[in-house]
Amino acid sequence: MSHPADPFPIAAMLTSLPLDFGPAARQAAALGFHSVDVVGLAERPTEHLEALAETGLLVSCAAVGRGLPDGAALDSALVERRRAAVEEVRRQVADAARLGATHCYVVPGLDTGADGVRRFGDSCVHLAEHAAGLMVRLCVEHVPGRALPTAAATLAWLAELRHDNLFLLLDTGHCLMTGEDAADVVRRAGQRMGYVHCDDNDGAGDLHWPLLVGRLTRDGLRELCLALRSVGYRGPLSLELNPANADPVGALREGKDLLEGICRLAAGRRPAS
Repeated sequence: MSHPADPFPIAAMLTSLPLDFGPAARQAAALGFHSVDVVGLAERPTEHLEALAETGLLVSCAAVGRGLPDGAALDSALVERRRAAVEEVRRQVADAARLGATHCYVVPGLDTGADGVRRFGDSCVHLAEHAAGLMVRLCVEHVPGRALPTAAATLAWLAELRHDNLFLLLDTGHCLMTGEDAADVVRRAGQRMGYVHCDDNDGAGDLHWPLLVGRLTRDGLRELCLALRSVGYRGPLSLELNPANADPVGALREGKDLLEGICRLAAGRRPAS
């Protein structure tokens, strides 16, 4: 059991590496990660399970809502297409639960109209109920260009829905794009703070650069850690980087080392020598 003053664990999104699932899991383990994030699947290949067993990696979070049937969407105006999307995502959430994930997340749809946002909310409520029964927290990520483009809009939407199993997934790169202070977002989110993605960019594109290459700063990350501690967040900080980065393995290694050092300082501990 973790202590409130422990540094936050650091996770790696396996899609940060330009490798298939098994090799990516082995590379993450070789880099010293103990937990990873994956993409939820309705049908999980046996070799994925074998790779996780071989490496001893724990799955912390799963992205769900990807690879939906043609035309299906959580915000679709056509009921049958919306139902098809919900059913497929339910299976992906069940996959996350079988892997031992404590969290999963969806991204908002592309329909920015009030009706589209409402339909997306209805779908999320159904999925949140399903996830709660599997002891998985459902998070929603704020994504520029989509129906919930800012963290502020996502928090307001969550407040309207008032569902006990819907939380915010904060992405540092998205905050850079919308000019939001990540630490301030965390303090406003409070108990709605669900999960954290760490990545960097130039403030314009969702580039998922290595940390501190773009506009993200060491001080900003330190303030983020302090804010997370102040609201009682106990989950990981997950590195979600671009597999097309010049050195994706080095980016994960350096990001892990950087975050571990900052988290130790924020927890009032000396950095590891």
